[in-house]
Amino acid sequence: MTETTFTVEILPDRIKVRARAGEVLADVLVRAGIPLSLYCHQRGICGKCAVRVLGGPLPFPAELEASLLESRGLGPDHRLACLYEVRSDIVVETLAGSRLEKIAVLDTGVPSAAFIDSAVKKLPLVLEKPSLYSPTAVADSLRAYLKSPGLVLPLAALSKLGGTILTPGRPVTAVLYDDREILDIESEDAGREIFGLAVDLGTSTVAAELVDLRTGKVVDRAAAVNAQNSYGADVVSRITFAFENPDNLRRLKNAAVQLINDLVGTMSRRSGVPRHRIYDAVVAGNTAMNHILCGVAVDSLALAPFHAVFSTLPALPASEIGFTLHPQARVYVAPNIKSFVGGDITAGLVATEFAAKSGTEIFIDLGTNGEIVLKKGREFVTTSTAAGPAFEGMNISCGMLAVAGAIHRAEWANGFKFRTVDDLPPEGVCGTGLVDILAAALARGILGRDGRIAGPEKRIRLTDRLALTQQDVRDVQLAVAAVRSGVRLMLREFRLAAADLDRVLVAGAFGSSLDIGNAVALGLLPDVPESKIAFVGNASLAGARLLLLSRPNRRAAESLAAKISHISLATRPDFQDAFVHALEFNRYPGGEK
Repeated sequence: MTETTFTVEILPDRIKVRARAGEVLADVLVRAGIPLSLYCHQRGICGKCAVRVLGGPLPFPAELEASLLESRGLGPDHRLACLYEVRSDIVVETLAGSRLEKIAVLDTGVPSAAFIDSAVKKLPLVLEKPSLYSPTAVADSLRAYLKSPGLVLPLAALSKLGGTILTPGRPVTAVLYDDREILDIESEDAGREIFGLAVDLGTSTVAAELVDLRTGKVVDRAAAVNAQNSYGADVVSRITFAFENPDNLRRLKNAAVQLINDLVGTMSRRSGVPRHRIYDAVVAGNTAMNHILCGVAVDSLALAPFHAVFSTLPALPASEIGFTLHPQARVYVAPNIKSFVGGDITAGLVATEFAAKSGTEIFIDLGTNGEIVLKKGREFVTTSTAAGPAFEGMNISCGMLAVAGAIHRAEWANGFKFRTVDDLPPEGVCGTGLVDILAAALARGILGRDGRIAGPEKRIRLTDRLALTQQDVRDVQLAVAAVRSGVRLMLREFRLAAADLDRVLVAGAFGSSLDIGNAVALGLLPDVPESKIAFVGNASLAGARLLLLSRPNRRAAESLAAKISHISLATRPDFQDAFVHALEFNRYPGGEK
């Protein structure tokens, strides 16, 4: 028996598709590639998927549908796509306000964008009062209204049902998480305030964004030096510190939590967004940072075979972490890839659409840990190198973060000429400034390729009070060699040369203003055409924002993290030779393997 089908013409796209008899119009539009807003997950209670029916039947709308259409100022020829069943050939016109808006996620470098589908939504509630003739429990009425029989109602939400919903004539709003749980019942006037928190939990610095979950707009940003630095400048030293005494883990956790709460407080004051309107958070950090934040022991990361306790986690209550947001807010931790390649890299890969692009590409995160991911076709491999905090200026005698007064660009013109952040007098040198200075010193013969500073003083004088020492140069040497040897061995794993790469993505705040020519001269980046190299800035933070705004990308992140294989450089017999070979400041040609 032949199935009955009808033609659906979609304007203004001028697309025609076939639909089965009785198929819901919303499903037809989505199948046709129309980014339709299905905010309430096709429950028919948000009114955001309205379309205009230009040709075809117009079934009489139910009371709620008519009310939702009226509230949007739509005429009698409009219907909700999630409630309309196709029973004949029809012509429909989608509305601008009913389509998902694509928003930019990665602000710099390789552009990336996403449609908004956050885990948190606010839905208006219109429930009938229970009566003597129908004494249905309010919670059951709420589940029926939201068409979710398995809906979870925590005690905090249940406690509001009696006093709030049963007040005659008082409109209320349900705060729904992931279509499965009610976080809160609020007054209607709070229905338009819905915010989330994106956090890049870096080893040296922590950056955060306050995001409007309705529009994707970043309301405010804040950053600070990671307060855990007082317990160790790198991940290994913090793991060791936590391993020595169980109470040390608590100290590390509290330091991170307090810092993030302070950043939230700063953004809340500046923007006027109260903390209790922040319902969701995404944290992207390396594996150790993620474990410490969650209060999970890092013993297994300290001892061979150096494995993590978890890779992925369900969304956790913010109160369990210690964040001072909405009392029922949730925290999603970006999934780790392997023991020493964490959620910050996963987030960066999602933000740059690394897996979706074709070709052979390498992703290099130039942070305290130099993480590298290489893709050849559909194969993915990753590793982590101990680059140390030199790229962030943290263990350099006159080093500093890229804050006001930091030298971030330098050149030689009868002496060093500098550019500083905010054009203030130089107070120190950040990572990009270090690369420029050493490249210029190398070109002028002030610095040898073996890293030795010429002259008896053994210093590279910058200003009357600032100079780089021989130890500073050695620290940068080690960091460059760690990254370079890691890249070489990763390429060797796939029998590739650098010239075979279609694209080199350089992530990390350090990479935002890095001079490509100087980085190549030192051997930090392969000598490939500059058109192949793209700086993507803080891709970890951009990825955290993307995971905050897009549930489908959370699932994609978990799938991608699970399929990437890992190489331990320390166990490779050729690592030592590769590292020693990389210690000299030499450019390495695209054909080097």
